[in-house]
Amino acid sequence: MLPKMIKRITNIISASDLGEYEEEFRNHRLVLNFEKCKIVARIWIFIYTVLLVVGYFVYTPMYKEYKSCLYLPFNQVIMIILAISWFALVKIIDKKSRTKLTNIMCHIFLNVSIYWCILMGINDLNRYGTVLPYIFCILTLAAFLYLNFMESSILFIGSMVVLIVALVYSMNEGAMLYSHIINIAVSVIFSMIISRINYQRLAKDFINEKNILKAKEILEATNEKLKMYERARTDFFANISHELRTPLNVIYSAEQMAERMVSSGNFNNNKINKYLKMMKQNCFRLIKLINNLIDITKIDAANFEIRLRNMDIVKVVEDITLSVADYIENKGVVLIFDTEIEEKVIACDPDVVERIMLNLLSNAVKFTDKGGNIFVNIYEGDGQVYLSVKDTGVGISEVAKEQIFSRFVQVDKSIRRCREGSGIGLSLVKSLLEVHGGSISVKSKLGEGSEFIVALRDCVLEDEGVTTQASKGEDERIQMIDIEFSDIYK
Repeated sequence: MLPKMIKRITNIISASDLGEYEEEFRNHRLVLNFEKCKIVARIWIFIYTVLLVVGYFVYTPMYKEYKSCLYLPFNQVIMIILAISWFALVKIIDKKSRTKLTNIMCHIFLNVSIYWCILMGINDLNRYGTVLPYIFCILTLAAFLYLNFMESSILFIGSMVVLIVALVYSMNEGAMLYSHIINIAVSVIFSMIISRINYQRLAKDFINEKNILKAKEILEATNEKLKMYERARTDFFANISHELRTPLNVIYSAEQMAERMVSSGNFNNNKINKYLKMMKQNCFRLIKLINNLIDITKIDAANFEIRLRNMDIVKVVEDITLSVADYIENKGVVLIFDTEIEEKVIACDPDVVERIMLNLLSNAVKFTDKGGNIFVNIYEGDGQVYLSVKDTGVGISEVAKEQIFSRFVQVDKSIRRCREGSGIGLSLVKSLLEVHGGSISVKSKLGEGSEFIVALRDCVLEDEGVTTQASKGEDERIQMIDIEFSDIYK
């Protein structure tokens, strides 16, 4: 209850709920008031200078006749001196650019203006009265400046009290005194209302302008995202068309060569087997691409199913690594498996883990030249189990590291790529891990190799035992390896 009341009182005092823009609006309003005070000070200097000159040439005889008028030239000179002194201080503050000093200078100007008008009226009470100079001053300041409730209250109500006290001690006529008090009170009320309206208008315009700018920024950011998505879509279709066309062309060419050999009767078993292997590898490549696209679609539609089982993650990763060891070593690359833990049971989907590891290993083979090394390691810490695939290949630049997990992004976008790929693999790995409750990161330097680190949660299913049987048979695993490594040509 109390916080709501405080908020309501604050809104009444501030005349507007500015929220996050309060600090910025305060500075904006201060700058406007400061500049307007400068304008008024210039006008004062000009008017009082003109009055001083005109009074000297025109009203000098009247000054001599009416002794009470002698104070006017002195007041005008003093006001010019005060205004010039104020400007001198303003110049010093402008150089320092201090907000508090600027605010103080604004209040000095406003108080000097109001109390000067009070003083001028009291100096010649009977001839000129005291109400009109004060009324003109407060109404002008209320309409010209942007004062909040607190400022206008202190300025107008405070000066009204001072003026009424001065009138009580200066005037003997009761009817005239009450008339002045009523006029002053009404003027102060109107000044408060004008100040509030003026302040609210400024605050509303400021908030509207900020909202427009914010909406513009959001629109520009949205346009940039749309452009980015359009570029990604264009790259995707260009990439997919290449990835579909290339294996189809190879399959079609191999089929034509085999058909020509059979038709001509020049039958050669070695060449026929060569063409059949080419067709099989490129069929696997097409299957891999289509599987990746299907899985991405399932993940985006939240329709990808994870089957968690309590399994020894060390044995799962070791079996996957050993199953591709001969293939990798035939490429002239040394595969080294190591582990800091001998046994670790966690809840995981072995098929997803296999998919992830085969993808990372195929990437490592793809980007590691002959004579290089690939290291597979397992370790734990901070409630996570980490699977590391490190190679001594070409490495990844700092710019490329920020993009490799984005969908359909390839580091090498040239037409003649030495490594084939659709740009889906690492994006799919990241998505699979997110569904699995894990994550992936990369450490790499250009020319020094890369290390991909997979983090899996160190937890188990309480109601299930440990599963030791592999989810795939030997033939199925070999086919899976052939599919994952299909875009690596001999």
